[in-house]
This record gives sequence, C-alpha cells and structure tokens, in this order.
Amino acid sequence: MALQVYNTLRGKKELFVPAHPRIVRIYTCGLTVYAPMHIGHARTYCFWDFFRRYLEYLGYHVLSVVNYTDIDDRIIRKAEEQGRGCVDIAEENIAAFRRDLRALHVKEAAAYSRATDFIGDQVDMARALLDKGHAYAVDEELFYDTASFPDYGALSGQKLDETESGASGRIGEDAARKRHPADFTLWKPSAEGSPSWPTGQEGWASGRPGWHLECSVMSSLLLGDRFDVHGGAIDNKFPHHENELAQSQPFCEGPWVRYWMHPEHLDFGGKKMSKSLGNVCSVPELLAEFRYDELRWFFASNHYRHKLAYSESLVAQAAEGYRRIRRLVALLEEKLLALPSEERVLLAKGAYFSLRTAGAAAPRMRHEFELGDYAEASRSLMQGFRAALDDDLNTPEALAEIFGYVRDLNSAGIESCEDPTSLLAVYRCLCTHLHVFGIELAHPELGAWLAADAAWAEGEEAAAPLAAVFDRLLELRQQARRDKDFAKADAIRDLLGEAGLTVEDTPKGPRWSL
Repeated sequence: MALQVYNTLRGKKELFVPAHPRIVRIYTCGLTVYAPMHIGHARTYCFWDFFRRYLEYLGYHVLSVVNYTDIDDRIIRKAEEQGRGCVDIAEENIAAFRRDLRALHVKEAAAYSRATDFIGDQVDMARALLDKGHAYAVDEELFYDTASFPDYGALSGQKLDETESGASGRIGEDAARKRHPADFTLWKPSAEGSPSWPTGQEGWASGRPGWHLECSVMSSLLLGDRFDVHGGAIDNKFPHHENELAQSQPFCEGPWVRYWMHPEHLDFGGKKMSKSLGNVCSVPELLAEFRYDELRWFFASNHYRHKLAYSESLVAQAAEGYRRIRRLVALLEEKLLALPSEERVLLAKGAYFSLRTAGAAAPRMRHEFELGDYAEASRSLMQGFRAALDDDLNTPEALAEIFGYVRDLNSAGIESCEDPTSLLAVYRCLCTHLHVFGIELAHPELGAWLAADAAWAEGEEAAAPLAAVFDRLLELRQQARRDKDFAKADAIRDLLGEAGLTVEDTPKGPRWSL
C-alpha cells in the first residue's frame, strides 16, 4: 500500500504524490508570537514532526518551513500594556517557542520565517493582486475582493453567498467599507506610534500587512509557487487558509498547493485549549509532570483528524502503557552493553564474529542487517506499522502494532535471549519505529551503531559514522596480529573487503580506502 493522506481541499483521502519523487516541501503556519505556546500547540507541532519523520522513514527528503507572525494587533497591544517594543515581545516568545520544541524533541525546520522580514515582497504581491483586479483600496486600506475568485469557499465549504462577516477577523465599521462581508485585509494603515512600513503606493501608502498575505508570500518565496503540503491546526482552515488560497491561486496563475492538511484541537473540558479562553497549560508545566516521550505517545494515541481529550489522568494512563515498551528497550540495552567491547564494535555494522569460540577458523559474519531469531514478529511489525500509517497516518493503529510486537517478543522469551544479532535486530526494530514518533530511547553508544547502519544503507553522503567503525576494525586487526591470532585478523580484513574497502599495510600502519 502507498501513503494516502486526507486532503482538506478535496474532502477525501488521496494518494500522496509530491511534485518531486524524492523531496517533499511543507509549509506549516506557526505562532502569532504574543505569548508562549501551550500544549494544544504542542500536539499540532508534534504531529507535523511525526509526519516529517514518517516521510523520511519512507525515504523522502523533507524541506519544512514554519513561520512566525511577529506583527499583529495582539503583539502591539501587549507591547503597549508592558511599555516594551513589539520586537522584544516577539523575540521573547520566539525563543520560548524554540526551547519548547527542543524539549519535545521536534526536529529543526529547514527555515523559520518572520513576517517582518518579507514586507517588501508582501507589498509586491498586494500590488499585483490590485493590478489583476482582485483587490481594491478604501481609506488607505487594501482589501481582497472575494467575489473575484469563483472558487472561494472550496477549502472550508463556506460559500461566499453564505458568508456574512468575519473573514478578515474584523467586523463593525469595516463592513460598510467592504464590497462583501467576506472581503479581507491585504494591507492596513497603522495606528499612530505602531509599527509601519511605506509602500510607495497611492491609496495605501503606509501601514502593515494582513495576516493572510504574510503566509502566502513566505510559503511561496521559500518553497516555490506549487509546493506539496500546506498545514496548520483546524482553526486555520477558515478564514486563514481559505483566504490564502483565494489570493495565492490568482497570483501564481494556477494550482498553488497539492495537499492541505489540518490536525484537530486538543480538547480541554469540552472546549479547545486556547490562549484566548484562558485554559492553557504550558509545555514546561506539563514536562514537569511527564517525560517528553510519554507526552508524544499520548498525542499519537488519537488520530490527528480527531479531537484529543486532555487531562493529566489520560496522559498518565497512556504513559503507563508506554512504559512497558520502555522497559523492554532498557532490557535490550542492558544485554547489548554487557557484550565484550570487541564484539560490540563488530556488531555495529550488523556483523557478528563468534570471537569467543576457541580456535574458530571461520568466524560467523552477518554483513547485511538480519532480523535474527524474532524475524517473523519483526516483519509483522514492519508490515502492520507501514499499513497503518499509509492509511492517512493512523497513529493509534501503528501504536497497537508496536504493543503487539512487544507482547509477541515477551511471549517468545526475549528476556532469556543471548544471541547478539537477534538482540540488536529487535533493538533496532523498536528504536527505528519509535523514532518515527519522535521518541529517542537509544543509548548513546547503541544509537551510534544504528546511525552507522543507516549511513551504510544511505551511501557515501551519510557514511561519516562508519569511518569510526572501520578505524576501530583496523585497530582490532592490528591487535589480533600482535596476538598472533591470524584467523581473526584475516576475517576482519575480509569483512572490510566485502564492504568494498581495500586494506593496505604501510610503514605507518594499516590504512583503508574505498
């Protein structure tokens, strides 16, 4: 089965086919940085991180962009209340946002864009829309003419003739100046003393951009006019994404985004968690009670398009189940780290020598990664995991597959297993699939083994960790020669040879080369 995702624009699951066969470009709406993120945001950004990791698991390279809305009425209001500058407010909350993402083990985006860094480009797009007949100026404010876009409402299902007001986020006196209540602001004049930028245009000479214009410009400039995925929480669907689509499609003169995706809210006592409702819990507050991996497991326990009920007891319940998996990972680590150091090094590439077998002339070698004594259970996990996530990222079913794998391993007596290749196979299988959810449990040394194995599979561009493994193998070969254990020395040389390396003995010692 190939990956299918629910495309909000089409209202159905669709086969995921990015524009480039190996690259996926994703734009995610970020915070309006007047306050720190809360755990409702955390669920959203953990979902996007999971989606990125799954795409990487499938072999894609992901280019992701996350924006900051760093100029907004709420930022201006807070700056006035605190007697501070808007930039100070924004930068303080951007720093907190990045700290919280790191604490949740969310991978860095390719770019984090500030709206105020693209003012000139926003002016250019607004002017182009005006020239194309999609905008009009009234009292120094530039509005988008929603009636000029016949497909308005295609994303949200809110048709133009059914829309009374509020698409711009402002009502009242605006309504009398608009041609239609759904028309929204592209550029607005700034109040005296508030941040303002000149446009050089008649009728809308200076001011600041509208929210929707900011994201249209940043996404297209950084990812191209026709990128793969535009996402944000469900409340971004209307009016924000609807308005982005309305202005961007005429601007780029063709289809703009291939897939629109919208994770649902975290539900807090029957209401969404929201700063405006005052029912927020910060990420540091929650991480004081639970580990980041327990929280990410909890987020993944519900499908992204369904509301997730939140309470500390529900998080604790999910965490208790997850700890069974963590205990097995700890057991495997203990067994692997107890191996003699030379066996641990040789095991790093999925190659295990029976070094303890006295007089062994033909050591056992495994150059390709094998599934060991638990192959059937491991294959079942890999197949079930992939089938679940290919079905519109069905994370609850994927977690059930991991639980089933652990149950099968325990039933098969994994606790008494002493075969290093089988232990490493199970350890790698678990860590690889947990990694997709942003859960990093690998011990530093064992994690390096897995990184080396991944680099081997990906080729020379990612093979840096293997150099240390090869160097260590040469050291072991030298030691074997000093010990006159020529069978072991020859076996190591042959292993390097089968890996495509040539070993040359020089006056300065042995060297390997590709």
